[in-house]
Order: sequence, then C-alpha cells, then structure tokens
Amino acid sequence: MVEQSIVFDKIDGEVFPYVLFLPTNREQLVAMLNGVFGSEVKITILKHIPACEDARIYQKDLVEALPYSNKTVLKNLKELCRYKVLHEGMEKQTGKKDVWVKYYTVDDKMAWLILLFKDPSELDNMRSIILQLARLYYTSLVDIAGKYGVSENDINKEIGLTGS
Repeated sequence: MVEQSIVFDKIDGEVFPYVLFLPTNREQLVAMLNGVFGSEVKITILKHIPACEDARIYQKDLVEALPYSNKTVLKNLKELCRYKVLHEGMEKQTGKKDVWVKYYTVDDKMAWLILLFKDPSELDNMRSIILQLARLYYTSLVDIAGKYGVSENDINKEIGLTGS
C-alpha cells in the first residue's frame, strides 16, 4: 500500500497559521476531536458562528438557520458546551414582553476551531483575531514553559523580543 502525504505547495499558495489549543488529557482530547469532527451537525453549527471576540450567537437564530430539528441542534449545542468549545448564557431581552433568551459564545482557546471553517480573506476582523491568538498562544506557552523550567525571558530571547 502506498502512503499518501500532503505537500503544502500542492494544496495552496498560502498556509494560514492556525493555533490549536487542545485538552492535555488524552481521553478528553480524543472525545473532543471525535465529537466535533465526527459530526456534520456540529461542523454546520460551527460554520454559523461568527469569528470574532465576544460575539454572541443566539440559540433561536441557530435553530432557525440550520436544516436540522430543534432537538438535534440543541443536543449538539449542549455537547459543544460539554467539550468547552462553546459557553452558554442567558440574557433578558426587553420589549412588549420581557423574555429570557439563551446565547452561546466561543471559548477563547477554541476560536481556532471556528476559524477552520472560515476563509481568512472574508474576515474583516483579522487584526483582532491575530492579536487574540497571539495573546492566547503566548500566555499558554509561558504557562507550560514554567512547568518545564523555561522562563518567560528565555522564550522572549528565543523569539527575538529581547536582546541576546
């Protein structure tokens, strides 16, 4: 059997530098990846979520926009929350009649998952996205480095942020 490999110059002239934050627990990692990427419904939900900080997507809007039953959408939203990809919240909307509505936000460290399904050229907030990912990556890197005896100064020197 011949092994196939991906050659980047054959795929696309430009490669988007995704930053992937994944659970460190092996069981959680496998469950999250299988749960999200093994479900067309979850991928469709993620495609409908805006790629910007602090954006809320309302449950009602998702249910109306998606070609699945309410029960299917709600079940999959609940699972995305369980995997900590999304967080749910409630807010009171005032009008003729006050109502409580459920909304979802993307976990900061899971923004990459939303970006997988977006064309970078179509995003009008790339500056914000890049800065958010840089902040998250840097703080996570410093955190894990400390566990292995690597200082923040060492990291800064290695990437050229301070004089050698």
